[in-house]
Amino acid sequence: MTAQHLLPAAIGLVILALAALNCRAADANGLTNPFFAQDTGLRDGKNKTPEARAETLAILGFAGSDISGNNGVDEMAKAYDAKGVRLFATYNWLPADPNWQPDEGIKQAIKTLKGRDGWIWVAMSNKKYKNSDPAGDDDALPMLRRLADLAGADGVRVALYPHANAWVERAEDTIRLARKAKRDNVGGTFNLCHFLEVDGDTAKLPKLIKESMDKLFVVTINGTDADAEGWRRLIQPLGRGTFDMDRFLRTLRDAGYKGPIGLQSYGIRGDSRANLGESISAWNSLKVQVAYPRTDLVGEDLSAFRQPAGDWLIAGDTMLDPNNDKRLAWKPGRGEAVNGEKGRTKHLVTNAQHGDCRAHVEFMVPKGSNSGVYFQGRYEIQVLDSWGVKDPKQGDCGGIYQRWKDNKGYEGRPPRVNASLEPGQWQTFDVWFRAPRFDKSGKKTADACFVKVIHNGQVVHENQPVTGPTRAAMFNDEKPLGPIMFQGDHGPVAYRRCWIVMGDIPAPCGPSPAGPPAKRAKSTKGKWSAFLLGGS
Repeated sequence: MTAQHLLPAAIGLVILALAALNCRAADANGLTNPFFAQDTGLRDGKNKTPEARAETLAILGFAGSDISGNNGVDEMAKAYDAKGVRLFATYNWLPADPNWQPDEGIKQAIKTLKGRDGWIWVAMSNKKYKNSDPAGDDDALPMLRRLADLAGADGVRVALYPHANAWVERAEDTIRLARKAKRDNVGGTFNLCHFLEVDGDTAKLPKLIKESMDKLFVVTINGTDADAEGWRRLIQPLGRGTFDMDRFLRTLRDAGYKGPIGLQSYGIRGDSRANLGESISAWNSLKVQVAYPRTDLVGEDLSAFRQPAGDWLIAGDTMLDPNNDKRLAWKPGRGEAVNGEKGRTKHLVTNAQHGDCRAHVEFMVPKGSNSGVYFQGRYEIQVLDSWGVKDPKQGDCGGIYQRWKDNKGYEGRPPRVNASLEPGQWQTFDVWFRAPRFDKSGKKTADACFVKVIHNGQVVHENQPVTGPTRAAMFNDEKPLGPIMFQGDHGPVAYRRCWIVMGDIPAPCGPSPAGPPAKRAKSTKGKWSAFLLGGS
């Protein structure tokens, strides 16, 4: 985001705090899991005291946090109590040593967590065995049972924590050990960023979560990219990145998971309140969103769209044509819709019609190409190769396209900032759309509105009304409902991972700064597609 669009820091923090509080009122009937911040998000030097941490958490609306280690645990708990937030856990690295004995720090942590429905988090090392090797279980179980019995006497749980490059590094390891421990107060953790780093096969997530439910005590999440390499892309503020968080939260809900959900923020740079404010705002939108039905638009076929669909086809691994940067090339596969060899065919129109909605769209254009996403078949967000444009107009990528009358355009709105990537890269739109309102007689009482549009992680529109259909719309009138239309006759284009949730879903509150630079996505064939398309 350019400097002229950034609020002064002090004003921005106030807005973030107020926005997060306002969003909390929009619970609807979505997720009710306690949402807490891991203390990795409170380490920017501005939350040095327990009181400062408690104030940050309370202002932004988090349920509480954990603490790394056990030093000062009693003082931290008292400060949290005073602000009405919870101390959920202490985080410990322990050896898989059958002779291990609890030290005074762990004993004090257990006493402090008594009556707080908390747990001792345990990341575990074992230098004798390779990572995830069950042969080390016999070393770990005596110490784990010793800790569980001590904690259990005060009603405190023990949750194993999977960590990349540790002996216990997979969620499956935590569940295996928890079952072998044969203690009711011992369970496991699913940690999204470590899962993506160690495994990454999201096709297994629905089954993994479902089969872990008897011992799954805690889940941690964060914004992340589906093809992430390196911790800066693996861990981002919630709401950023290309990973399908909506589907993952629906997976948790469908499995019946009611436990705490933690926000991982390790290594995220910048002001903690701004980062945490962005994440709690995204959570407040996501937790409502999952209460509404979701329609996936691009999958194994084009059945979500009206037929016939012209030259549109389903493919995989779409890329720039190596022989012509104004064309696209692709391989046989699934999950990506391409508008044919010529790159000019009829529009792709959904069977489903929507009113208020939240939509996610990923698209690719080659050099100089053009398309558009029409909400209700009437109101266009422009898709265009706008890479490098310094002063974007309404007709550039992310713009709300102009209306048209008497051979003249009017009312178009340029994107707040040019967030476009180079041709041949997958790009994203996240859109919160409010349909026009009508009274009983059919008279329009409120215009359609793009409540929020995020392009590649940057906010390009907020609260922008549209007084009528934009140019080249399917319809000249306005209605409460209409289909999504992907423009197919203006040049080569591909779409993937497109979905829509219909309902009155709050947009994330407050400003959303740009995420880390995007890179060309790797092939997702065989690794991501099954999960993204709903496979088990």
